[in-house]
Amino acid sequence: MTSAGDPAAGRQGTSGPRAEGQAGDGHPADHDPAAGQPPAQPPDGREPSSPALSQELGEHHRAAKREFLGIGLSCMPDADFVAAVREAVVTRSRLTVSFINPDYVVRGHRTPGLVAKMNGFDVVLPDGWGIVLGGRALGLPVPDRQGNDDICPKVFALSARDGFSNFLFGCDEGIPEQAAANLVAAFPGLPIAGTLHGYWDVTRGHPGRYEQADIEMMVRVINAAKPDILHVSIPTPMQQDWVWEVAGRLDVPVIITGGSYLDHLAERVYWYPRWVNRMRLGWAYRLCREPRRLWKRYSVDLVTYGRMVLRQRPARHRRAAR
Repeated sequence: MTSAGDPAAGRQGTSGPRAEGQAGDGHPADHDPAAGQPPAQPPDGREPSSPALSQELGEHHRAAKREFLGIGLSCMPDADFVAAVREAVVTRSRLTVSFINPDYVVRGHRTPGLVAKMNGFDVVLPDGWGIVLGGRALGLPVPDRQGNDDICPKVFALSARDGFSNFLFGCDEGIPEQAAANLVAAFPGLPIAGTLHGYWDVTRGHPGRYEQADIEMMVRVINAAKPDILHVSIPTPMQQDWVWEVAGRLDVPVIITGGSYLDHLAERVYWYPRWVNRMRLGWAYRLCREPRRLWKRYSVDLVTYGRMVLRQRPARHRRAAR
């Protein structure tokens, strides 16, 4: 749900299941439920609840969001967001972070329950100029585009400086490892707590749905790595469903959703060329690279989103006039 986009397309692969997660010591973690005996777990197969993390920081940022087309939008400068991430790690406080772009706004209102899950995140950042301009048109102080490609490099720089460990979860087999290698090269000293691909639904033969045993494995592997920050790079609405199913059992202060962001990182850390960002043509760059998948998003769905914003403007003016 980010500038990194949605990796739903391409999740039709048939490669066999292979766990490539690794713990902080760099050795592969033994977490494939199909291989050998699984780690000890409660009789019902569910990972026990993690030690409680403080909820106050998340509640504070959740209350500060501004209403935008039925979704709470965080209007905070980059520096404030990075400071919130640092505070969450240092104080062992839970901070859940997600993003919205025009496509996700439209999908949110078409998918039962998705808006409520989006609103459950403590911080929701504007991904793309469509949200920035739409928010400003409705009078919101949206500071800038803040998708994963924009804001996460600052999180990685903070992590390298302060020693915060990051876990990369999602996308196809081998992608998290390549992303980790690129990140460590770009941010020397960046601790990578572990990696785990997100194609378990595909390798099991039912794209879009994880088996419960795999979900429990994911929780065990992530908790065993003890990361400070978790990046969840799976499609919407899978990532929202996954976060809210397991968040209470993850002993991780910061959880950041990422769509296909790890795919971008596996190619290069700064995915968009500078001239594209300077000219605000990220949408055109992505459309040229993936026309079959994205043509509808940047035509039909964008028109639908524009109409939603235009319908909201008169309503806002009526409320302001009262």
